Amino acid sequence: MREIELDFQPRRPGLLPVVLLLVGALLAADVWHEYSALRDQLTAAESRLQQAERRAERLDAGRRDSRPENVFTADESKALRQAIAAIRIDWEGLYHSIDQAVSEEVSLLAIRPSAAGKAVQISGEARDMVAALAFVEALRRAPLAQVVLLSHQVKQNDPQHPIIFEIAATWLTGS
Repeated sequence: MREIELDFQPRRPGLLPVVLLLVGALLAADVWHEYSALRDQLTAAESRLQQAERRAERLDAGRRDSRPENVFTADESKALRQAIAAIRIDWEGLYHSIDQAVSEEVSLLAIRPSAAGKAVQISGEARDMVAALAFVEALRRAPLAQVVLLSHQVKQNDPQHPIIFEIAATWLTGS
């Protein structure tokens, strides 16, 4: 019978795996050191950028505040003038005059005033063409002028066949 060669003592690793492990550890330490240095540089650069942005904002604010005519940019000035003009308009008078012209035979669907163009468009429905024309005629008083029936159409899918209309008028805003 042959003898079984069992060796219960582990063999010692050779020198190559130990050297490779040490080289790998040294490379990992070098990478970590390089990463730390780059991260510190990035943090410093971000800090300098934030300081430069704050300095630029302070300089810009100082320049704007030192000249009263330049408190607002051109776009801001234009928007402010438009807002002031819109506030000065007699909106209540416009809607009151339109409301007085409406009869029981007319219902309004939309009122689209344009303060800039001093125009108003009115959409609505009337029981019949006579009611629509009477509404147009009733609108022809201040603050509206040049009231025109732009379009009208019979609503065929409705059993009562109402008239859908679109009216345009110039609007005397008083400004």
